[in-house]
Amino acid sequence: MKIFLGEKANDLFKDEKFLEAWDQLFSLCPWATVFQSKEFVLTWYSIYNKYPSILLTDWDGRKLKGIFSLTINNKGEITAAGTNQAEYQVWLSTTEDSYSVLESSIKLIKMVFPNKPFLLKYLPPRSPVERFSMESKWSKEVILKTHLQPLMVSNEKLLAQELKKKNRKEKINRLRRKGDLSFEVISTIDEFLNIIDELILQSDFRKGAMYDKVIFQLETERKDFLIRLFELGLLHVSILKLDEEIIASNAGIAGKEMIHLQGINSHSPFYAKYSPGILHFLMLGIELGNAGINYFDLTPGGAKGYKEKLSNSSQEAYELKVLTPLKVKNELLRDAIKGKLKGLLEVLLKRNYQSFKIVQQIQNGKKKYDLLSKKGLEFFECDGINRVFSSQSKTYLTLNSIGKEELPKGYKISENKMADLLNFDESKGIITRKDFLYDCMKRIEIGHCFFCLMFGDYLCAVLWYVPSNVSLGELSSSQGKNINSGVLAFSYYQSQYLSETQHLLYSVIKKVDVPFPVQLQFCSSQNKLKKHLKLRLNG
Repeated sequence: MKIFLGEKANDLFKDEKFLEAWDQLFSLCPWATVFQSKEFVLTWYSIYNKYPSILLTDWDGRKLKGIFSLTINNKGEITAAGTNQAEYQVWLSTTEDSYSVLESSIKLIKMVFPNKPFLLKYLPPRSPVERFSMESKWSKEVILKTHLQPLMVSNEKLLAQELKKKNRKEKINRLRRKGDLSFEVISTIDEFLNIIDELILQSDFRKGAMYDKVIFQLETERKDFLIRLFELGLLHVSILKLDEEIIASNAGIAGKEMIHLQGINSHSPFYAKYSPGILHFLMLGIELGNAGINYFDLTPGGAKGYKEKLSNSSQEAYELKVLTPLKVKNELLRDAIKGKLKGLLEVLLKRNYQSFKIVQQIQNGKKKYDLLSKKGLEFFECDGINRVFSSQSKTYLTLNSIGKEELPKGYKISENKMADLLNFDESKGIITRKDFLYDCMKRIEIGHCFFCLMFGDYLCAVLWYVPSNVSLGELSSSQGKNINSGVLAFSYYQSQYLSETQHLLYSVIKKVDVPFPVQLQFCSSQNKLKKHLKLRLNG
C-alpha cells in the first residue's frame, strides 16, 4: 500500500483507469457500502476541501487490490472520508486480500501520522476485522467494539399492520380531518431544491433543542453536499404533507440494498401530537418495499426511542480504534468502570422502582420539565414566573396603556416562524441555546403560539400566546388544566429593545383578541420590562 496526500491524491482521482478499477473493486467487495463509492467519496472531498485528502492504495497503473479513503477530522483523528456523514467507514478489497490491505494500511498510517489516533465508526456487518483485532502483535494497540444495527425490513404486510394499529389509525384520521394527507417521493432536483430549506429548518430546530446541534447552520457545506448527492442519484427523499405543508420528511443516502438514516430526517413540532415522523417512516418502509429496496437502515448504536418502534430486524456493526498502548489501557479501564457502575445501578433500581422512574426521566431528558409542571416553569433557570396582571389583582390592561406607534425601520414581528427562534443569541441570554429551543419546542408541541420581535436577523424578544382551549403545560402550577382566558408570556427579552417590545405586546393583544383582564407573565430576569409596563398601567 502507498499513501497519496493532498494534490497527489487529487491527481489520482483524475485518472480514468484508476476510477474504473475503483468501481470494479467496489462491486467485488462483500462489505462495501455507498459510503465507499467513488461518487460519495470524491463528492465529499471536493465540497469539504478544508479536510485533507488521504488515499491509501496499491494502484500501480494496472491493477488494484485495496483502497482506503481517509482524512483528518476536527478532533485531529485519522478517520474515513466523509467523517460523521459516512455512516460506515471501511476499506475496499476482496476477501482474500482483506487482512493484508488492512494491516499494511495501519502500518503506513502509524508511520506517516505517528501521534494521531485512527478511528473507524462504524464498520458495516461482514467487515473482516475480528481476526485483525485478535492478532497478538496488535492486541495492545487495537480496540474493537460491536454495536447493534437496527433495521426496518421493507415488509409491506407487516408495516401496513403497524399503520392500522388503533393509536396510529386515529392519528391518521385526525390528520385527514384537517386536510389532504399525502406521502410523496421527491424525484426531480427542482422539487428537492424547493423543499430542502424547510427540511433543514425542521431538522436544525429539533436537533438544536434535543442535542444542541444546529448542524446546517454551523456546517454550510452540508446542504450543497446533499444537493450534489441527490443529483448523483445517491439520496432518497420523501415527505409527508398535510395539504401543502410538510409535516415530516426523510432524505436518506441510498445504498446497494437499503436506504440509510443519514442525511436529514425531520418532523414539524406543530403536529408532534400526531407522531408524523413515525407515520412517515412506516409509509416510507412500504414505499421502499414496492421499489425493491429491502431495508431501511436505522443506523448503529442501539434501538431506543423511535428506532425501537420501527426496528423489526438487526445486525451487528463494529467500531475500530488504533491507539497507543497507554490510551488503549485507559479506555478499557474507563469502559470497565462504566460497566460495573451500570450493573450496580441496575441492581439498585430493581430494589427501588421509584428511583428507576427518576433515572428513566433523566435519561429521557424529561426530569426538568416534569418537576417544573409541579412548581411552575422557571424560565432561564431563575426564580419562576410571576403573575403580573390577573383578575385577582384587579389590574386591567387596556390598549391605551401601550404605545401604538409604528415600529422603527428595520424591525418586524413574525408569527410562528421557527427560523427566527434559531437566531437566538446564546451570548446575550442567561440560558443555553439548547434550553431555549427545548422550551420553545415543547410549547409549540402543546399548541402555544409565538411572536418574535426581529431587528433584521437579530432576535430581540419572544412573546407566547396560550389560547384558552390549550393546556398551560409547564407554564404554571395549574397542573396542566385548561384556563378560562388566554395567557401571554415573555420567554425572551433584550432590555435595549424596550419600546419596540411594547409594540410587540400591543400588536399581539390586538391580533389574538385576548379577553380582559389579561394574564401576563414574565421570566424573573425581566424586571425592567415588568416594572416599566406596571408604571404605564398604573397611570
